[in-house]
Amino acid sequence: MTKSFEIGLTMAGAISAGAYTAGVMDFLFEALDAYHEAKEKPEWDGPTHDVRISIMSGASAGGMTSAICGLHAFRDAFDHVWPDEPGRQTPGRRANRLYSSWVEDIDIRRLLETTDVDDAPDGEPVRSLLCCDVIDRIVGDAFDLEGAIAPRKWVGRGDDRSLRLRLTLTNLRGVPYSFEVYGADDPRRYGMLNHGEFIDFKIGVAPTPEDGVYALDVRDTATKEWDLYRTAAKATGAFPIGLAPRRLSRRPDEYRYASRVGYDGQDGFKVIPPDNWIDKIDPYEFISVDGGTIDNEPLEMTRRYLSGGAALRNAPDGIKTDRAVILVAPFPNYLEATIREGGSSALNRDLGLVSISSALLSALVSQARFKPDELARAADETYYSRYLIAPTREDVGTPESKKYPIACGVMGGFGGFLHQSFRRHDYLLGRRNAQAFLRWHFNLPVTAELFQDFSGDRKKWLVRKPNSVEAKMLPTREHGGQEGFPIIPLTERLSKEIVISRDDLPDPEELFRPDRRDDLRALIHARARKVVGRLVDVDLPVGDRFFGWAERWGAKRVGTAFAFNKATDLVDHAVDDVRKAFFPQR
Repeated sequence: MTKSFEIGLTMAGAISAGAYTAGVMDFLFEALDAYHEAKEKPEWDGPTHDVRISIMSGASAGGMTSAICGLHAFRDAFDHVWPDEPGRQTPGRRANRLYSSWVEDIDIRRLLETTDVDDAPDGEPVRSLLCCDVIDRIVGDAFDLEGAIAPRKWVGRGDDRSLRLRLTLTNLRGVPYSFEVYGADDPRRYGMLNHGEFIDFKIGVAPTPEDGVYALDVRDTATKEWDLYRTAAKATGAFPIGLAPRRLSRRPDEYRYASRVGYDGQDGFKVIPPDNWIDKIDPYEFISVDGGTIDNEPLEMTRRYLSGGAALRNAPDGIKTDRAVILVAPFPNYLEATIREGGSSALNRDLGLVSISSALLSALVSQARFKPDELARAADETYYSRYLIAPTREDVGTPESKKYPIACGVMGGFGGFLHQSFRRHDYLLGRRNAQAFLRWHFNLPVTAELFQDFSGDRKKWLVRKPNSVEAKMLPTREHGGQEGFPIIPLTERLSKEIVISRDDLPDPEELFRPDRRDDLRALIHARARKVVGRLVDVDLPVGDRFFGWAERWGAKRVGTAFAFNKATDLVDHAVDDVRKAFFPQR
């Protein structure tokens, strides 16, 4: 029986840097397709184990990318991007929705459209600072794919060729939980609300239904379950305030199966059901915003699925390891200890209302994402069940170069929307980083059980040190340092280094051209005027007929000017940061 290695992919929130995650997934698809095809040929002399992806999970932009990948996983066409190969610099739109969605379609000009305000009924409030009509179009286009329906060889677990896909959500209504408190003569229960959840999908050809899971048949995407998939993909990426929230409804019984509330038991994760009175509210409707608000990197959700029950628990020692979680994170939460400067005066500034409000929001989000259990696993270098793909490129010697390895990182992660060249560079960097990860980092010791049946050229396939012919020594808990083999061997063609030429670097100078700059400023002003105008008309009380009108007129002028100046300053600083991060001589 062929040995198999199972992978769960987690894609973190990224806003516009979804372009980087999309590039990583582009190369991963290509590498897996190539490996499974090559190992069936008689001339293949590398490892022959199977590699399977059984689950993808994602938050925010990572959730949207997961949703697109879930569709491509069941089509036999996929054009990949090779910037230095004629005819392959840009893929066909219908043959690569990762590229068309994240590089070509999602642009600041479309996000600054005013159709959402213009077409809204009178009295309806503004839903977001940016127009999200383009997101609706992108999600709709994602279902228009080339190729016949065919599950890829590396999809699924065992005989099950379906793909599990989980999208995180922030439920603003919340799901109720309560329990009795003893010691008080009071019939009421102690209650709380859970706002962090996910929707569980199972994609495939006639997938077997399961409790709490939406089974989606790729042969018919016009069902209400697929409509929920579309809405959930938009909802997980609905960055609060910036992008529009989404209305969702679920079956209340799902929370007895698809829930993050529970505990690890001997037979696997045990879900704690919510209060049973929500069973009477069917469907259970709520407003949802960005899934990354509560959990930006849903690693544990993926790990639990890979672990299954007690019989399937994984040994992370590198010898018996047969599964792993890979996190793709454009903005990994690297923290550095800093020494506060400024003494008491700086502390006094932190006591101000504006500073406290900003710090409180940041603290609440950070605490919601805090995962003590992850720290112990991450601290162990011999833990072979957790891997990270994060942006890295050559440092050009400026502070901005270290701070912004990807162009999309400027402007709080929204910077990639400013120009297609920013997103294309980050997409290509994602492919390049994924290639380096598979070649040098995603490996196991040569004595791993996964390679017991490997009878090919073992010396040829040893993992080498980056840019060296010397074998890399891998740390192992019981056996000391060992040489290693790749978990996903790269074919000869895919071992060719992906080079990002100067032509594919971000082009911030194009945004500073007077005509381009003036055009963008005009769009920003038009959007600000429409949004502020609707906010004032809908949300400010009418008051006295004359003075109420005068107040609203003044509020519109002041609000529009403030929003315009703030936005243009952010854009100018973002473009300057990209220039310094990639072109220090300018």
